[in-house]
Amino acid sequence: MKKTTLFLCALVLMTLANTPAPARGAETPRRLKARVTKVYDGASFQLGGGLRSALIGVSAPAPGAPGAKQAHAYLKRLIENRTVTLEIDEKPVDASGQTVYYVFLEEGGLVNALVVLRGLGRALVKHPNVRYRKELIEAENLARRYRRGVWGDERDPIDR
Repeated sequence: MKKTTLFLCALVLMTLANTPAPARGAETPRRLKARVTKVYDGASFQLGGGLRSALIGVSAPAPGAPGAKQAHAYLKRLIENRTVTLEIDEKPVDASGQTVYYVFLEEGGLVNALVVLRGLGRALVKHPNVRYRKELIEAENLARRYRRGVWGDERDPIDR
């Protein structure tokens, strides 16, 4: 019970944290608002204009793999049929042709980090898209420490 309480406190703090400021002298991040119309899995989604997109820095379980249904359900709960803020990094398109984004909720939480923090995906930091690598790695370290999702067998209290 104590582990769950500590984990939930960490989750709340990450969700409420303000968006990190860009490094001194760095270009202001390019952001836009868009509506998410469909979530395909734990890391990819469709925007209002039909554009298939994915979360930068998140590797969620593939469909059919352990944890895939939970990752899909969580991302769907967070962003489907909602307006979110999207931020691109250095390389806006991945190898499969999807646009990739950092996704922020209206409340300010970084969705990419929330998915990793729940243990529903792993941090996948690939250059040149590394703007929020620290947040993603910290989220994965907390998920590992508290044995969340892919890192253990403790169920998420929200999914009970």
